[in-house]
Amino acid sequence: MRNYTPVGLLLVAFLIGLLYGCGSRTPPVVTDPSLARNLLEAVYAGSVSPLAESLDPTFQRGMPDVATAGTAALLREQFGPVKAVELKSTGRANPLALEAVWAVAAEKSSFEMKLWFHEGKVSGVWFRPSSAQEWGPVPMIGVEYVRRNQKPVGW
Repeated sequence: MRNYTPVGLLLVAFLIGLLYGCGSRTPPVVTDPSLARNLLEAVYAGSVSPLAESLDPTFQRGMPDVATAGTAALLREQFGPVKAVELKSTGRANPLALEAVWAVAAEKSSFEMKLWFHEGKVSGVWFRPSSAQEWGPVPMIGVEYVRRNQKPVGW
């Protein structure tokens, strides 16, 4: 068994604190209700391009308008127009990303939206109808919706 010195243990605790942001404050962008609402409105409109400066470039490349439009159609159909957005929780998604979960009140029904942030930019968006269900990433929701609702050529 190895003996650890107090200095070694202190160094390990310091490194863990750095890695996991121990004691760090959540950046304002993570809890910004206007950013959450604007992002939700952009998804409902079918394109996140208007928010390009708030998006991680890799995430933005993975959000083609066709997938976003499919997600928008599903959200409008299932939930209706958005009435209100309220922050539910924040936390660390992983060592590199922070997350914020938002409760979304819509005309027909409520749902949840999860946003991930990396270096102050949105790096992921997920939706789910309730806390009892799994999260669906926006591009996959949209692609699946388009695939299921697309009529075969010649119809």
